[in-house]
This record gives sequence, structure tokens and C-alpha cells, in this order.
Amino acid sequence: MRSALAGIVVAALVAGCTSDRSDVAVVSVASVSPTSTSPSVGGGTTAPEPSSAGTTSPDTEEPATNPTDASGPDTSGPDTTVADSTQLGTTAPNTGDGHSGVGDRLYPDLGNPGLDVAHYAVDVTYQPKSRDLQGHVELSITATADLSDFTLDELDLDVAAVTVNGKKAAFTATDPELHITPSKPIAKGDDFTVAVTYSTTPVTGRSPATDAGWFPTDTGAYTVDEPDGTRMWMPSNDHPTDKATFDVTMHVPKGLTAVANGTMTVHTSGADGETWSWKQDQPMATYLTQVIIGPYAIVDTTGPHGLPLSSVVLTQDKKLMQPFIDDIGPEITYFEQFFGPFPFDNYGIAMADSEPGLAMEEQGRSLFSREDFVSGQLGGEESLLLSHELAHQWFGDAVSPAQWQDIWLNESFATYGQWMWLDHLGELDIADEAQRNLDNRHDGGPPTGKPGIADLFSYDVYDGGAVVLQALRDTVGDTTFFGILQHWAQDNRFEARTSADFIELASKLSGKDLTKFFDDWLYASNLPDSFPN
Repeated sequence: MRSALAGIVVAALVAGCTSDRSDVAVVSVASVSPTSTSPSVGGGTTAPEPSSAGTTSPDTEEPATNPTDASGPDTSGPDTTVADSTQLGTTAPNTGDGHSGVGDRLYPDLGNPGLDVAHYAVDVTYQPKSRDLQGHVELSITATADLSDFTLDELDLDVAAVTVNGKKAAFTATDPELHITPSKPIAKGDDFTVAVTYSTTPVTGRSPATDAGWFPTDTGAYTVDEPDGTRMWMPSNDHPTDKATFDVTMHVPKGLTAVANGTMTVHTSGADGETWSWKQDQPMATYLTQVIIGPYAIVDTTGPHGLPLSSVVLTQDKKLMQPFIDDIGPEITYFEQFFGPFPFDNYGIAMADSEPGLAMEEQGRSLFSREDFVSGQLGGEESLLLSHELAHQWFGDAVSPAQWQDIWLNESFATYGQWMWLDHLGELDIADEAQRNLDNRHDGGPPTGKPGIADLFSYDVYDGGAVVLQALRDTVGDTTFFGILQHWAQDNRFEARTSADFIELASKLSGKDLTKFFDDWLYASNLPDSFPN
């Protein structure tokens, strides 16, 4: 993910390197199995360049809680305390009673105890001229604890009404929570619905890590919700451990297109405007929600194995953006050799009418700024952006971080995929790129595996973190390395997982206890001077 308003520089390409890694092993998951029983052990954004501070994250305010930054880099190894300790992919069981947060170390107020949201039905009316948003959302929820009251995440929303199972409920909207008291308590295991009617004039920049939320444009809007922006325009259980399906309906002025994740189900046009409805049938973290509104055209094509491709471009840009749409299929075919089958039912790219420097791995359709593609030519920078966000569909979207501090599972992995694609194109040599970035790692910088909020989108998580994966590849060999990546993406599809989970998997499939390896590479401020072997 890249902030839409941050001046983040695209990683420099290494000139003069033309290696095509034809020697890379192509591996099936079935070919990798544990060779011995090992002990149990235990992102966005295109990379910013290294800086003396170790980060180029555009902080908009100081975080209220940042335990990692408080006493310098934490190099103590993986923290096995997770937001959802018993059923990853949903929020953790809890006593409820209005308590906020599911235990995220960097965002302690995110998520809502006792709730497992299965589905969101969202209905939004948006007026670009006034920037007024009127919304109604109905959440289908299973209680994972006895609940006398509970919370939803919200920020800067004017809540008009709340019902629980169709009956009026008492509520108090006090940022960052919507506190709800149903007319009668809800028992653990019960299914129930919560409907919230609200309005807002969306404000971005409230996230301590980067700009996030709903971004107005002159003719519409788009969303970039990582890590906590969804709550700024929709009440939700806004933590990646609780994935759900979505139905999104949007009402916009006549002549405008409104796009969300998934497949379009309804489009009607009348004198009073346009109505667009979209269905996302595959579970999705809230931060991957896509809304894009404006004078756009939807370009439908077909990818590998008949995969539906649905891309979004400004109407006047259809011809200009076609080379990038045409590149989707070859990229997917390449990555499937190493990461396994594409994890979703559809894909595409959306070229937003935004300032340059925008890239976000929204599920099933990655979001970019059209300003970064106005050349109409597939050069190194364009290929870097497209491949990075595509790789996220496996790493970040299909499998999401159970703690935001585990964001390297998104960004380091997508950066390594970006390196692979650029190596394949002859834009760089992956071994040289890895060594260059190892040399750039700053002594005393934040460990890749334990960033603070200010470092969440920093160099040490992107290219600096891809260094960790190159070291792992050198340690376990190509066949095992790509087997680990395939197992990770396929075995944990639609779930949220931790770094400790990845370490356990890597140790199991390699037949080695990799605890010391990850202590030296993932959780250290000062990395080894050279790669293994």
C-alpha cells in the first residue's frame, strides 16, 4: 500500500542487469513435505528508499500508543500473543461488555471483542460537490461471547440510528467507538444483525501511520483504507482478523460510475442519478475494501484459465491504459508458477484520478494513480507497481496479518514478488538487488518483524524486508522456499496469520529449527553482513 498523498519514491532499478532467472525451480505444493519433525517455534506500498531515519512514513499525528518506539527497536523475537488466539480469521472470544480492541499491539482500539462478522450489506449515497456521504450498513454477526453490549469501530461518523435484530438499540458514538446496548443481551453462539444509519463528510489523515480512508476528488472519490481507514466512512469491525463478505450499493450523480470489490450485480440509471451494486462473495478484510467513483469506464477481459478481469479507467484513458490491462495475464501466469493458483475469482486494475504515488492492493482489483501510468508504456517503474500489488493478492489479501506489526508478511513478500518479476523482465538481477538492499540496511534500524507505527510502511519492511526472504531462500533452497510460499498462501487462504505461524511452517517444511535464523534476520536491528551460502 502507498499513501495517496505521500511523496514516496519508487525504488531505483539497478541499471545494466539483464538476467532472466530461467534456473528458478518451478515447484508444486505436493512436491514439498516435511523431511523431519521440527520443534514448534514461535503489508500497499511500493518501497520507499532507505533514509537515515529508516522510514519515509508520512505520519499525520503522533501515535497514542507505540510500545515498540518507546524504548527503541524490539528485537525479542516473535510475540505469540495474537488478536485472535483461537480461530484466526475471526475476532477472539471475549467477555464483551463494551470493551474495545482485540489485542493489536500497534492499534489497540481496532477490532471489537465478541464479534465475528460474516457479511456487510452497505448502502451509500455520495455527492461529490458537497462531499456529503449518507450511509446505511447492516452487519450479520455471530457472537463469540455473551454480550450485554458491544462496540463497532467508527471515526468522525454522525450516527442517526442503530437497530439490533430490527429493534432500536441504545448507542453512544464516541470516537473511536460506536458503543451499542441491545434491548436484551445476546448469548454466545447467537447470530444477530446490527443496522447503522449514519452520515459524514469524510476526513482523511486520522491514521497515525499514513493517510487512510475516503479520498474525495473533483468528480468523485476513492478509498485507501490500510490500515484503519474503513472506520472513517463505515462502522465496522475494522481489523484484518475478522474477514467477511460484502454487498455494496452506491448511489451517485447521473453520468458517474461507482465501483466496489467483486462482481457488478446491478446498474440502473435514472433522472435522479446512477445506482451501482457489487457483490464480494469471498471473505475480505475491511482494509481491502474498494470504492472508486467518477467518470470511469469498466473494461472486462479474460485472464489465465478463464479468470474474469474487470478493470477501471477514466473514460478518455481506455486506449492509453490498455497496455497495462494486457499485462495482467502474463503476470498472473508467471506468479502462479511460484505462489500457486490465483486466490480469487476475479482480478483487475483501477486507475484512479488521483495525485501520483498511489498504489493499494484492494482485494480483486488493485488501485493505482493514473498519473503514474500516463506514459502508456510498460517500463520498469510501471512493471514494479503492477507486480507489487498483484503479488499482494496472495500475500496480504488471501492471507492477512493477524497483527499489524506482522505487516512484513504483506510488504516484504510483495516486494520479493516484485523483484522476481523485474528479474524475469531483465530489469534487475535478483541476487544483486538483494545484496544491494542488504548493504543498505541501517544499523540500529527497526527490525523487519517488529516495526513501530512510524515504521509500518518503512524501507525495512519493504526492500529491507525482502532481504529476509532472500536469506531464507538461500538457507532452505529453491524447491523448499517456493513450497513454503505456496503452502502459506493456499493453506491459510481467507485467514489472518502471524509471523510465528510462518516461522513454524518454514521450520516444518524445511526440516530445520529456524528460530535462530529468524532471530538473526527478521528480529535483529543489525543484520548479518552476507547471505547464507
